[in-house]
Amino acid sequence: MPSFYRRVWRWHFWAGLLACPVLVVVAVTGALYTFKDEIEDWQLADLRFADSTGERKSLAELLAAVTAAHPTWTPTQALIPGDPDRSTAVQVITGSGNRLVYVNPYTAEVLGDIERSPFFTVVLRIHRSLFAGTTGRILVELATCWMVVLVVSGLYLWIPRTWRTVWGVWLPRLRGKPYVVLRDLHTVGGLYLAPVLVLIAVTGLFFTVVWVWSLNAVTNGAGELPRHFLTAPPEAGGRVASAALDAAERRARSEYPANPLVVMLPAKPGEAIVTRVRGLSGPSYVASVGVDRTAGVETSRKVYDDLAWHEKVRLWVLPVHMGSVFGWPTKVLAAVACLALAWLSVSGVWMWLARRPVGRAGFPHASTATAPKVAVALILLLGVVFPVVGGSILLVLVGEYLVGRFVRKTVPVVNPEPQPVTS
Repeated sequence: MPSFYRRVWRWHFWAGLLACPVLVVVAVTGALYTFKDEIEDWQLADLRFADSTGERKSLAELLAAVTAAHPTWTPTQALIPGDPDRSTAVQVITGSGNRLVYVNPYTAEVLGDIERSPFFTVVLRIHRSLFAGTTGRILVELATCWMVVLVVSGLYLWIPRTWRTVWGVWLPRLRGKPYVVLRDLHTVGGLYLAPVLVLIAVTGLFFTVVWVWSLNAVTNGAGELPRHFLTAPPEAGGRVASAALDAAERRARSEYPANPLVVMLPAKPGEAIVTRVRGLSGPSYVASVGVDRTAGVETSRKVYDDLAWHEKVRLWVLPVHMGSVFGWPTKVLAAVACLALAWLSVSGVWMWLARRPVGRAGFPHASTATAPKVAVALILLLGVVFPVVGGSILLVLVGEYLVGRFVRKTVPVVNPEPQPVTS
């Protein structure tokens, strides 16, 4: 085995072995969360859907119905779907937290209320932090960043000696020794899904701790959603008029008839009514319309096309990460990629266990090969782009130095007894 190849393989082996448990958990929960809306539509069909018979009630009437049913709850926003067969959801603040109240938009009947996604709240917490708070989020970030390194090193290890070979290089061999089949499924599967895995990983970093903090420090907030786009200019305080609520929905709906709307209700003096228009495909939001809270006069209108390029990119992050860009096709692709990531993690460990010698750990031996300048530059680049990778590499190097300096015992050399000189 060429020395540098062995060195890359050793890093690939150890990174995969250590990151495997976290990557499997993140991948499985990510695949499940991809179909959050579809699963909840099935679970909450009696709340999320309504008979679309008759004239739609105004937003003010729906909010009044919620207040009448729950006088002590304070509505904060209304989620108005573009589909006429769906109910309107009103988010409220209760004494114990937030809830969603579903209302029939044609009869103003309150259909029921639940906590916001109780099951998927748990799934998301596992996916983001492993139920371990900030420490867990950093562990997930570390595994995610090293996943990119695994993809890069895996592509290097895949490079064939001859490009004319098909089986085992471009297509997996499904017959033969079990280890060969396992290796081909691991290698070829990783090859084709590498772009999707990297895209999911990079977009997921926008929801991490160290990486997004570093990005914001360097770019002056490019990692955050564009706040000026999602808000409206301040205005004079006053009572929120029913006509203004209806105008907020009507103005946005006139231009975006099929898009879901999120009407943000002012909670403080000086806040306007803001209607955020969600995208049907592509960016999370495509427009934001501000309306005066008393007269219902439009005070601002902002659209996606007017944003800076980095703000547009930020609005694409969540749809790309969840695979909702083009609906079912990209959702299926995202879920397959997540499950493939779990498979790559498990199969990598499986290959090690299958090939290790009896009674030995089977860890790859160290290599003293000098890395090419291109490889060194790539490692430095990855260490800068992904700070937790750079930090973990430094820790490994320091650890190796300390082990070599203070822990390893040097075996004393015993001089053999002198032999008599014979002539």
